[in-house]
Amino acid sequence: MIHLSRHRGTLAAVSAGVTVISMLTVNAAAAQPAHGAQPAKNPWTDTGYQPRQGDWRPYVLAPRGHVVEPVSVSSVSARGGSVQGDPKALLGKGSKPLRLTGSGDRTQSPLVTLDFGKDVGGKIRIRVAGASKTPPRLHVCFSESKQFAASPAQSNNGEDAVAPGCDTANIWNGYPGQPYTYDADSHTFTVDPAKLPATLTDSQLRGGFRYATVFLDGPGWVDLGAVSLDFSAAPKQSDPAAYQGWFLSSDNELNKIWYSGAYTVQLDTWMSDTAKSWPYQTGEADHSDAQVPGADPGQEVIFDGAKRDRVVWQGDLAIQAPVTYLSTDDVPAVDNSLSSLASQQLPDGYMPAESLVGPHNQDEIRTYGEYVTWFVYNHYEHWLYTGDQAYLAKWWPQLTKAMAWLESVRSQDGTGLISFASANSCGHYGYSDCGHETYVNALYKRNLDEMAALAASRGDAAGARTYAGRAGDVKDAINSQLWDASTGAYRLSTEIPTAYPQDANAAAVLTGIASSDRSARAMEYLRKNNWSTYGSLTVSPSTPNASIQPFYEPLPSGFEASARLDVPDPSGAEQQQALQLMRTFWGHQLSEDPGSTLWEKANLDGDPGIAQFTSLAHGWAAGPTISLTTQVLGVQPTAAGFSGYSIVPTPGGLTWAQGSVPTPHGAITASWRSSAHGFTLTASAPRGTVGELAVPTGGHKVRVALDGRTVWNGTRAVGGAQVSADGTTVRVGHVGPGHHTLTSHTL
Repeated sequence: MIHLSRHRGTLAAVSAGVTVISMLTVNAAAAQPAHGAQPAKNPWTDTGYQPRQGDWRPYVLAPRGHVVEPVSVSSVSARGGSVQGDPKALLGKGSKPLRLTGSGDRTQSPLVTLDFGKDVGGKIRIRVAGASKTPPRLHVCFSESKQFAASPAQSNNGEDAVAPGCDTANIWNGYPGQPYTYDADSHTFTVDPAKLPATLTDSQLRGGFRYATVFLDGPGWVDLGAVSLDFSAAPKQSDPAAYQGWFLSSDNELNKIWYSGAYTVQLDTWMSDTAKSWPYQTGEADHSDAQVPGADPGQEVIFDGAKRDRVVWQGDLAIQAPVTYLSTDDVPAVDNSLSSLASQQLPDGYMPAESLVGPHNQDEIRTYGEYVTWFVYNHYEHWLYTGDQAYLAKWWPQLTKAMAWLESVRSQDGTGLISFASANSCGHYGYSDCGHETYVNALYKRNLDEMAALAASRGDAAGARTYAGRAGDVKDAINSQLWDASTGAYRLSTEIPTAYPQDANAAAVLTGIASSDRSARAMEYLRKNNWSTYGSLTVSPSTPNASIQPFYEPLPSGFEASARLDVPDPSGAEQQQALQLMRTFWGHQLSEDPGSTLWEKANLDGDPGIAQFTSLAHGWAAGPTISLTTQVLGVQPTAAGFSGYSIVPTPGGLTWAQGSVPTPHGAITASWRSSAHGFTLTASAPRGTVGELAVPTGGHKVRVALDGRTVWNGTRAVGGAQVSADGTTVRVGHVGPGHHTLTSHTL
């Protein structure tokens, strides 16, 4: 195990070591119980598990080191060959190897599938004890789920005949609806009988799989022993389980969702020379060994997905970066990712949406205008969480040029709204529209607010005023042209005025476009029209259109959950709906394979959205990890690098929550408990910070005390404290560093 210390926003290794573990027993059962003691309970496997305050480590899915073992043999099939011995030999059990014998080509090969218990990634190692004089070729195939592992029952467009057990990580061979024409996805081990016994290591890594299927190609036999994995994700985190930030609450399902999001982002974090360059040429086998342009080759980056696309995307980082700040605090990985994208800026200020790796990405260079807004957002969030003024200064010219490009496509037609039609850059996260949209314009309005704050931090008062003035203009234009008062929701666009998408309405709330009344009405519209079996749909089934169809999309679903937590509601009903949405949509993902990481998208039937091609460890789905810390627990930065912070809990029906947030000054910890008679918040903050603490009122008149001294008597502040109340919360400002307790009692 290593111990990690924080130094200027980075993780510094103090001592190192590697531990071999079984993935299903990551932290809950890291040590054997004493004789006669009951084994530790596991929140991921034990029915009725009850969270215990302070006991967050059993939820961590990441391994303690970078070597992991499969937990079970999932299936064995001799097919046209034979399997002799105990398959558990591949788990390192027993004294004899397992013999696989093939009688012909891979279509007749025996198959043995190993289960790693959760999504993992890296390079497989196989112990080969012996082989026939002319051995068959030894292959391993990978899949994130049993449902989409190529097999006779799930052929994956013919993949079962040439890469049994694989889903489709290669691009695009075997994409749903296209025939699988060659083995693009299995990995091959070279077996030399003269050099056995030996432990063979895969020459290529595979990112994102739970199941590994061993098969042969050709006649002959091999004797196999223990299989393990060099866990290559999060490579700079010597102990990936040593989280710097954590969250815990009275709700076991929400806790699992928080840690699944944190682990998903870890599983998307790799060295920058492990990207995919695509599309591949016909016959080209799976490989992840391309360098991300503009990235430091000695540092990590955060890819969109562990399996694919395995490039850095602006929009995915909008979720992945805050998740990283709040969990592992792997700031260098974020820095390298943002820098690589910033270095790709085009001369006119346009920011490509993704790493320009390979011909496909080059072809898409101007496709996604929406993602220019995420470039600005990501750099603002970086400044807010880290306080790194030098990093901001380095990329300030790129930020101002990107904003100038966005303004240029706003000022084309006199509407005061952005439209990407003139720039031919109409792509989105899941649909295409060239109109004057609520969603895109709300994101731009937020960028203007962010740039005003950043300019002010640089001493540019005039620039700050300009950006702030434009933000007001865009806000007015959205509300005057895109709000439908009769429906009580924001339109998709002026061109498609009778559709009211999830992203438009959630973004209007989150970016401060909507008033309190409009926020409540917009959320009510989504609740009545978009909510379905597995969560909230992108658009109501009653208003489909050529631009966007109803399906489940994790990115805007995360926005909606956050927006509901943001809507002022003294009764707490809106916040309870936010947590209900999390349990329904993200809980559904965790109830299916791989049961540990979060999905790229989902169909109306609740299945992954692109079948075997879907990434099931996709970082943009990890929004609840942010919301549970920053809104439910309530800890947020309000000034650069947490020099200012707030703790404003949003219980949503929970009885307690607690956690720790890493900051450049040290950890901020918070713990709260709610009861019928009041609310207690305890917090601790390091030197160099000034905070605002709050307690919810539940719509009642309450008396509030800070560290035992009454500061609010139910109607006004007393004792000179800086206190404000809005009917939903009572807030106490200018709270200094150290340990504090804020309590409320219903009057």
